[in-house]
This record gives sequence, structure tokens and C-alpha cells, in this order.
Amino acid sequence: MKTDIPIITIDGLSGSGKTTISKMLSENMRWNLLDSGKLYRAIGYLVNQESLNMNEKSQVNLLVNNIRLNSSPEDTEYKIFYMDNNISMHLENEKIGIIASQVAKLDYIRNMLLPLQHSSLKEPGLIANGRDMGTKVFPQAKLKLFFTASLEIRAQRRFEEMKNAGKNVNLSEIIESLKARDDSDINREASPLVPAKDAHTIDSSNLNIKSVLDKIYKLYTISEA
Repeated sequence: MKTDIPIITIDGLSGSGKTTISKMLSENMRWNLLDSGKLYRAIGYLVNQESLNMNEKSQVNLLVNNIRLNSSPEDTEYKIFYMDNNISMHLENEKIGIIASQVAKLDYIRNMLLPLQHSSLKEPGLIANGRDMGTKVFPQAKLKLFFTASLEIRAQRRFEEMKNAGKNVNLSEIIESLKARDDSDINREASPLVPAKDAHTIDSSNLNIKSVLDKIYKLYTISEA
């Protein structure tokens, strides 16, 4: 794995704004974007499609070996391909998300995905969005960010997002769902969600997107000095 290509890792809580900021950084800087959560969704989708047991390690390994990350000049975010077919459009399903949360708890799958994630490190640079990007996947990154926000703010953001997508949503249910997700991410044995020791924590509760981006650009300039 090349070590001279710049990397910005962005880890954090669900709904903290890290995905939105990751996409904007990638577009503005024209760096490649890896959304690692979609890899776990891809495994969940494929396991469901093939009716596999997630504990059948040899079968899951075959799935992982046939997953590829493809990018294009028009879109900086990596798309996920399986057997030469783009499966990215199938990964936002609620059912797949539930399976993916179980996939992410399995240490052997996280380790299987490391080479694939490392393959995303290409010129001119990489924005790596996830939950263990700075602690496990790219510990050599010069700039590591950890995003957080209050539970209420994160729930309201998710509520507005789902409402705008035309879904029937209940704010109380979203709050409980985020609580459960936080507990699962923080307390799982495999790569628990914690800030890297040298990460900069950004609380986005009361910050607009421009303020967050300006802060990151300043931190990046300092990290390169």
C-alpha cells in the first residue's frame, strides 16, 4: 500500500454529518472517496441474495474476492461492483442496512475487506469515510477527523432526510434507532467506534456545512506544513 498519497479519514456517529462532508470534500478537492459502510452493505446484500450464512467463512470470502471498487473522472466516489456488475444502487434498502449492521460486527469480515479498502488509495488523494478508518484501515493518515453531534440534532437530520425522500417517519423511533446504533458501534468487539488518538473531534451540532469545511481545510493545511 502506497504511503505517500494523502489521506483524510472521517469517522463518527451515525447522522453526525460525516457522509455529507466526505462527499463535499471529495468533490471540492477532486480526491477519491471511499464510503466503507457501503462495503458492509454490499456483503449484506450479497449474503441475502445468495441465501448464505454469514458464518460460512469460505463462501463469504468468495464474495469478497469478487468485489471491486471502480471510480470515474465524472464521479469521485467509488462504486461497488460484483462480478463486473454495479450493485451500488441496491445498497440503500432498509433490510440490507439491518443485515450490514450484523456483518460489521464480524471481525473476520472486517479483516477480509482490508485489502479491498487499501486498494482505494490512489492519486491524487483519498477521503475515507467510516467508523474505523483512522484507527484500523488507514492509521498512517496525516489528518484524522472524528464527527459527533447531539442525539437530538442527529435524529432531526435523519427525520428531515427521510421525510424529504417521501418516507413515513416518526422522530421518536429515529431517536431510539440511533441510540441502538450508537450502542452497537461503540461497544462491539470488532473495531469499536472510537476516535483515533491523534484525531480531531468535530462537533457538528451547531455548525453549518461551510463552517465545517473551512475548519477541515485549515486542519489539512496545518497537517501538510
